[in-house]
Amino acid sequence: MIFNQYFYHPDLSSSVATLSTEESEHCCRALRHKVGDQVLLTDGKGCAATAVIMVDNPKACMVEIQEVQEKNDRHKWHLHLAIAPTKNIDRIEWLVEKCVEMGIERITFIHCDNSERPRINLDRMNRIAVSALKQCQTTWLPAMEFVPFKEFLEKTATWNADRYMAWCDDQNTRQFALESFQHEDIILLIGPEGDFSPAEVQLAREQGYAEVKLGNRRLRTETAGLYGCLTIATKSLE
Repeated sequence: MIFNQYFYHPDLSSSVATLSTEESEHCCRALRHKVGDQVLLTDGKGCAATAVIMVDNPKACMVEIQEVQEKNDRHKWHLHLAIAPTKNIDRIEWLVEKCVEMGIERITFIHCDNSERPRINLDRMNRIAVSALKQCQTTWLPAMEFVPFKEFLEKTATWNADRYMAWCDDQNTRQFALESFQHEDIILLIGPEGDFSPAEVQLAREQGYAEVKLGNRRLRTETAGLYGCLTIATKSLE
């Protein structure tokens, strides 16, 4: 019997794998799996594997990988969400969970002129992402990083992607909409609660970012991020 529960291991290339302490505790202590039980693994890179437990140690569960398959659950349209973390960290953690559930490709947390949170715990964000990955039984884990706004623009300057910047400008009427996309890769910038500074807006314009609206209401930062995720998820269903 194969239990219908994914466990995360970042490398499925070997015949034997040892789960992390957290995954081992979940597998052997919380779910009480024993030697001989069959389990499902995912590497967060599009692959899933069936495996058999060899050692049911709740601190170092060892499994033998039997079969690895590439899963066809990646969106055709790849959203790179670049978003300033909110002062209330619970909101951005919630957004990370939803991004994983909807299959978002990358999340970059950007530090902006008006940011109220100067740093972020990426280890915790990755744990939240892994938990969501297992819960919704998908095989894609978004890459995450934290960089200054200007550095992000420089790093992505040569990418072949559609570029959008959502900010609160009453003169802006262009919608972030399905029919707008020309490339499979899409970058969406979302600023902090105090929005992007005029200097940041100008820098983004110089890098070819189109200014867009996310609906007809002023949204919280995490709600704006969710709007972008839903737009891409909807596009991928076409």
